[in-house]
Parts: sequence; C-alpha cells; structure tokens
Amino acid sequence: MARMLMMMRRLSSISLVTLLLLQTLALNYVPEAEAVSARGGAKDDFSISSIELGNTSFEPEIWIQPDGQIQEYLLQNDEVEVIITVSKDGPITGTQKQTDAKLEIVHPIGFVIETFYWTTDLIAGGQGFEYSLLWNPQEAHSVLNTTTNELTGGLILRASVNFTDDDRNDNDVMEKQVPIAVHKDLMDGEANGNILTFRPARYPIGGGDANNYGSWYEDSDDSAVGNSHWRMSLPGNSYPSSAFDRLVHSFKNGNNDCSGDALDAGLSSINQIPVCRKLFQSQEYISTQVHLQAWGTMGAGDAAYLEFWNGNGNFSDPLQSVHWDVAAINPSPVPGQWKNISWDPQTVWSQNPALMNPDLLLGGNAWTFGLVLRSDSSGATQGMHFDDFVQFGISKVDGFTLTANCDNPVGGFETVPNDLVSWKCLVTNNGYKNVQFRAETNITNASWMDPIVPQLRLDTTNPNDNDFNVVIPPIGPFETTEVWANLSIPPGADVQIQDWEIWFTDASSANTGEKARVATKVSINSQYSVRLTSTTSQIALTMDPGESQLLPFTIFNTGNLDSTFQLSSTFSEDLWSGTVQDELGNAITSLFMLKGTSANLNLLISAEQQASPGQVNINIRASRTSGDVVGDTLLTRIIDVPIYRDFDLETSYTLFSDDNGRLFVEGFANEESKSILMSLYNNGNDEESYNISVTNNFPIKYRESGSYVDTLQSPLLDEWGGSWTFFLNLPMPIGLPEGFYEVIVTATNVDDPSLTVSEVIPVEIRQTASVHVETDISDQSYIPGDIAQSMTFEVTNNGNIPDTFNMSLNLPQGMNAQFTNLVNGQLTPVIDSGASYNVTVEFSFDSGVSGNLQM
Repeated sequence: MARMLMMMRRLSSISLVTLLLLQTLALNYVPEAEAVSARGGAKDDFSISSIELGNTSFEPEIWIQPDGQIQEYLLQNDEVEVIITVSKDGPITGTQKQTDAKLEIVHPIGFVIETFYWTTDLIAGGQGFEYSLLWNPQEAHSVLNTTTNELTGGLILRASVNFTDDDRNDNDVMEKQVPIAVHKDLMDGEANGNILTFRPARYPIGGGDANNYGSWYEDSDDSAVGNSHWRMSLPGNSYPSSAFDRLVHSFKNGNNDCSGDALDAGLSSINQIPVCRKLFQSQEYISTQVHLQAWGTMGAGDAAYLEFWNGNGNFSDPLQSVHWDVAAINPSPVPGQWKNISWDPQTVWSQNPALMNPDLLLGGNAWTFGLVLRSDSSGATQGMHFDDFVQFGISKVDGFTLTANCDNPVGGFETVPNDLVSWKCLVTNNGYKNVQFRAETNITNASWMDPIVPQLRLDTTNPNDNDFNVVIPPIGPFETTEVWANLSIPPGADVQIQDWEIWFTDASSANTGEKARVATKVSINSQYSVRLTSTTSQIALTMDPGESQLLPFTIFNTGNLDSTFQLSSTFSEDLWSGTVQDELGNAITSLFMLKGTSANLNLLISAEQQASPGQVNINIRASRTSGDVVGDTLLTRIIDVPIYRDFDLETSYTLFSDDNGRLFVEGFANEESKSILMSLYNNGNDEESYNISVTNNFPIKYRESGSYVDTLQSPLLDEWGGSWTFFLNLPMPIGLPEGFYEVIVTATNVDDPSLTVSEVIPVEIRQTASVHVETDISDQSYIPGDIAQSMTFEVTNNGNIPDTFNMSLNLPQGMNAQFTNLVNGQLTPVIDSGASYNVTVEFSFDSGVSGNLQM
C-alpha cells in the first residue's frame, strides 16, 4: 500500500495491485461479535441472498470489462435505490421470524462511511424479504487501467443479518463492490438548460478567451453510445486549417452563478448566455483517468488531443495545459469502428522537471477537461470522431485506517526478571491525507503501569512523550512510522503470564475512534540473575602509587530466586589488589541475597607501590558457587594513575666543617674556590628533567660571582630512582665580607614548574687579611748626590676587614729613603676593606753610585 502514491503518476499494474490491496482491507472485514457469536438451529438460518442496484427509473451505468464481464458502476452524487434481500432457511410451515439487518457503506481503505439499519418483517422458511433504501455516494472511487481498460475499485456495500439463534454464520454477510466514477457524458451534443456537457469554441493557442464557435460539430450517425457524438468537421468536409478549437466540458447558467466553477467570458459571449467551465479540483482526488471512444484520421502536422487546462489556457505552458495526442493509441480510420481511449493525465504532468512535488495529482490545481483540434496550414481530413466520455477517479477522503504490523512472536514473549522486552510495530497510514493518531499500550500487571515508576513506555517519532499514551506526529498518505513499546521487567519479578496490548486511535478533532489493535502474551520465567552497578563514572578513581581507596558499588539480585553470589575482582596490571567490604567495612567473599533485593558494598583497592602513569582496568564479578547466573555479572571501571612527581636534592658534606653538629662550608675570601658535590634523585613514576638554579645572600657585588653551577638543566632521569650529580662552585672572591651566608640550590621540574626542591648550603667567610702595593712610576734615571726626590705607592686593603699595615723598606747600597706619611714612620692609617692609601717615599743616591738599583 505504500506504493499507492504511484497512482498519482501513472495507472499501472502496480497501482492496480495496490488498489486490490486496499480493497482487501474492507473485504477481510470480520462481522461484529454479536453477529458471529449467534447460535441456534439450521431452521433459524438467516442469510443475505442478494444486493441489487437501481430500478426501472434509474439503472446503474454499465462497463464492459476486457474479459466481457459486465461491471456496474455509479457516478459521484448519484442517488440510487439499493435493494437487499434477506432470506430464511427452513420449512415454509415453520414459525415465521424476523431479524435485524444492516447495510454498511465501506471505503476500500477499511472505514465505514455510513450505515443503514432495519428489521425485517416476519419471514417464513424458504422465503425472503426485500428492503430498499436510497444511497447517494458522495465520494468517487474507481480506477481505470489505461492499458487493459479494466475497471476496478469502488465503495463496498456490506449487508449483514444478526439473529441470536442463528448458528450458521458463513452466509450472514454479503458484499458488493461498486466503482464510483467522477463524470459521464453521452456526448449527445449541447444540452439545454444547465446540463453539464461539452461545448465547442475557438481559442488563441497562446491563451486567452474564446473568440469563435470553432469547428466541432454534432453528428447523429453511428454513435458509440446515445444518439449522437462529436466530430471535427461537417459531414463531407474537412476541418479548417490553422485551427485551435476546444470542445469544453461546461454548462450554461442563466443566473451567472458558477458555484465554484469558472465563468468563461468567451464561451458566454459566443452562446449569448453565461457558460461555466466545469473545474476538476485535483486537490480533492488522488488519481483520475479519462475514457472516450474514437475513430478517424488526422492530416500530417495536425493532431487531436485530450487536455486538462487552467488559467489562461496557454497550450505551450506545461503548467497551464496537460495534453495527450490521441494518435498514441492508433485510432481506427474505419468509420464507425470505435476504439477505447484511456488516458491518465498524471503521466504527463509528473514528467515536468520543474515540479517540486510531481506526485501531487495535477499539482492540486483546478482544471477544465476538453478535446482539442490543432491544425496547421497544410492538408486536412474530416478529422476524429469522439463519444462516450467517462472520468474515473479516487476522492481524497478524510477517513483513514491504520495497519499495524508488529514483531511479536507466535505465542508471545518469553522473558525473565530484569529484562527489557521491545515490541516493534510498523504502523501504516492507509488514508489519502496526513493523519495524526495516538498510540496507547497496557499490560495487565497494574503495578507495572505505575506512572511514578513506570515499567512500560512508548518510543516514537514524538521526542517529547514516552509514557503509555503518546500522540504521533502526522504521517503522510501510505507512509509508515515505527512505534516501539518497551517493557522493563522488574528485578525479582515472579513467574507469571500477562496480557500486553498496543492500540492506535484517531488523534484529530474528528475523533473517529480506534484504528488498529494488537495483543500478545508476556511470560516471565524463573532465573538466577544479578546486576552490578556503581554510581561512579567510568573513570571511577584517581590513585597515586601505593595509595588505597574505596570503590562503591551495588549488587542486585534481579532474579526471582534466592541465591548466594561469589564476589571477586581482577586488575589489568600486576601488584594491584582489591578486597570486597560490606557497609561496616568487613571483608567478604560471598553474599546471600533474597530475590529482588540489593546491597551496597565497597571494593578496597590498593595500588601498586611503583605504579606507572596511565589507566588500570578493574573488573568486579558476581558468580554462583554452582550453576550459571545471567545479567550484568561484570562491573568494569577504570582507575586513572596520574604522573606522580617526587624528587630529592642531596649535598655531599665532604668539604663541610662541623661545629657541634652545625655543618657549613668554611673559607677565606681569597679566591681559593670550593666545589660542593650535589645529587638529584627522581623518585616519581615517570621520566623527568629538572632545571637547576642557584641563589645566595652575598652582598650584591658578589651575588652573581659568588656561587654557580656549570649545567643549568639535568638530563632525563629514569623513574623510581634515576639520579644525576653536579657541582656547586663557590669561587670565594676577594673582598667577600666576613660573615655567615646561605647559598640555595633549587631543582625545578621542567614539565611542572610549580614543583621544586631546594638545598641550603651554609657558608662562613672568615676574617681575611690581604694587601696589595703598587706604583705607576716607570724606570727613571737619577743623578747621584742630587737633591732628594719622592715617589708614591698605593697600598690597597684586599682583606675583608678594616686593617693597618706595617711598611718597611729594603734599600740597595748607595740609596737613601724614608716614608714621609706613615704613623710612627712605619704604620699606615686604618684602611677599609677594598680601600687604598697612598704612601710617599723620599729617596736620594750617594755620589759615585751608578747602575740599576732596586728599592
């Protein structure tokens, strides 16, 4: 049925099969329970013996099928008498009885359009009772196969009897399917009054109002049906050249009121009375086919068309004119040899590549049907003859039915506690319009229907509702939607059998009731089952090497049998361990549990002492000492071991002095440097590298030069004890003041600079005396016996304390000298550390002295 939309494009064997499938929906109807449950004797057998249409004043239309069979059909809005005959079995001398009866008008989709009820008179055995009623079919339902000309479809007349004591029910129901066509015209020329028929007129081919009568004429000779037919020329003549003449489906209306049809100004002017073009409202139908009979020939370059047109009627515009050349069926050229012409306009319309929705019948527009003569300026013939117009179609009714194909197994579902049973239904809209319906589900165990803790839910295309009663978003004609009913069997559920139903009802304002229902059984079997859960996330814990933590979890006895469960844990890495504890912290290896109960437990996890960074998988398993257990027997979680960073910095005290336990480096400010051995250890669980920095509290002058290391970054050290040694250099610069100082060596983790470790090196600089004497006087020549001269020497205190120096002269023979500015002739004044004092020496040479002398 999902392919029924194909009828909108073309009538094919597929669409005929589809129609028959729809017809089956109605023909497979089961009578009401009250009818089929009647019981009695054979003498009380009532039956429907016939359903007849029409009377002497109105008879149904007749269609000859390809196999010669006669098919009755009616027209939309006909009023016809229906005669139903109810018969009674048994001897004529038996007791006369009467029965209730009804006639249902059923749409092939499956819904009942209307129902007629009556009660028969008293009927004797072997006799019958005729009941007549008037029926006015409002909706069309007919399909013409344009290849075979077979007529199918139709509304179903279902007559039935209901007698309580009737024990034979196979003859209680009779059905008769009657196709309902849209229009029919004998094509007996123009009718008087407001009769719907055909009228000729000449139109501009590019669109516009009719401007002339045209060349269509009535011919009363040799008609296929009725008294006359239409032809393109007068007898003995040819149709005109360069003509574009239409034969228009229309009616006259002196009141100038077309009542929803289209007033044709051109036709009205030609006929001197308002003429209305009949409009085929394609939005009210899902398919249509046109039938005529024809014979004749056309000249070269000329053509006869069947046409649906709208708007301005521009023949070249595919949105205004949908037409088909009759030559496609090769009409007979023999006069009076009529041939069936069948055409589905949707086959032409749907080929238009500009259409957004080619499946919509003729775009949902309003159209006028007609015949077209189109000729060029070359030779012509008498043209085509046409008769017997019938338009078939299927009305787009509001009514609908649903088909629910569900996957419930034969015999129902078998399941166990703590299981999820999913029941899938594919629900198809058998109607011709978008429909909105409601899905409902119910199970006979009322505790499972508790809205606070529901065990039953519906999952559909409605994302906002999942309870027992869900409105499905609208679905289109012949579309299918999925409906899932999901039943969660509670843990510990007893062995039981429950009835489970899903049904579907109209959710529109029409509220036409239930459309489909399916039912099944749910059997709960006995079973040992368990479920392990934890409120923790998948990465449950973060643990450092050697750390212990608790992992909380819950065990449920989800089966319907009491059981003892064994509990164990395993890890993906070696040297990890786990101990199951109860809520009091007692270690346990097993637990007895009643059915449907639960217990909160912990797993005490101890990490490996030297665990590497990464993730460790942990499995907690529940089992039975004997026999199998099903369910969620395994709980898996992940423990994240982060990078653990720990490192030490150690100093070698070989060069240290010990003053009653106080260790320090001792030295003088005399540039005799000291090198202190230091060791760095990586005690973490990953390879690491470290930056080395040195600070001190020496006076600013000496801070940069007073301490340093040769290498500022360590190599990559192995985890768990990798080491590296380096030296702290102490240059002991001249002038470094006496005192106690601290040199701080710091190691900083390269990847995490927030992690540091430092060693403080105490340094004691002792009093240091040191002097430096120099003069800038270069070698000079002096005259022996000359007057005394003087020179200056700069005395610098390189010690680290203020000091006085004792000056002395070592003179060569023949040279006389003395200090002129010393205290007591030999002592300098006090000179601060790093300061200098100029000492003056007065000297002379004895007469006769010569050579190089050194003072």
